[in-house]
Amino acid sequence: MEHGGHHAGIGDLLFPAINFAIFAWVAVRFLAGPIREYFRDRTQRLRAELEAGARARQEADQLRAALDRDLADLPAQRDRLKADLLATAEEARANLLAQGREAAERIRADARLVADQEVQAARRAVRAEVVEEAIRQAIPLVRAALTPDDQARFVREFVESVRPAS
Repeated sequence: MEHGGHHAGIGDLLFPAINFAIFAWVAVRFLAGPIREYFRDRTQRLRAELEAGARARQEADQLRAALDRDLADLPAQRDRLKADLLATAEEARANLLAQGREAAERIRADARLVADQEVQAARRAVRAEVVEEAIRQAIPLVRAALTPDDQARFVREFVESVRPAS
C-alpha cells in the first residue's frame, strides 16, 4: 500500500508527548512559584493603578464640580466684591472727612488762641505806647507849670511822709 507517504508510528507521537510532559513538569516544578509571584505582583500593581486612576477621576470630578460652582457664582461674587469695595471706600471717605473736620477744628481753635494772644499783646503794646506818649507829653507841661515853690513843697511832703514810717 503505497500511498506515497510516510506512515506515522506510535514513536513519532509518543516521544514528543513524553518530551512535552517532561518540559511541562520541569516548568511547573521550577517556574510555578515565580510565575505565580509575577502574576500576583502584576495583579496588585494593576489594582493599585486602577484605584489611583479612580481616585484621580473622582478628584477631577470634584474639582470640575467646584469649578462649575465657582463659575456659576462668579457674577454674584463680583457683585459682592464690588459692594465690599464700595463700602470700604465709603468708610474710608467718612473717616477721612471726620479726621479733616477734627483737624480743621483744631486749626481754628489754635488760630483763635493765637489771635487772642496777638490781640492781648497788641493791647499791651498800645497801652505801653499810650503811657509812654502821655509821659513824654506830660513832662514838658509839668516842667513848665512847676514852680520852685512847688518843688520845695513836694520835697517837704515827701520827707514828712518818710519820717513817720522810720
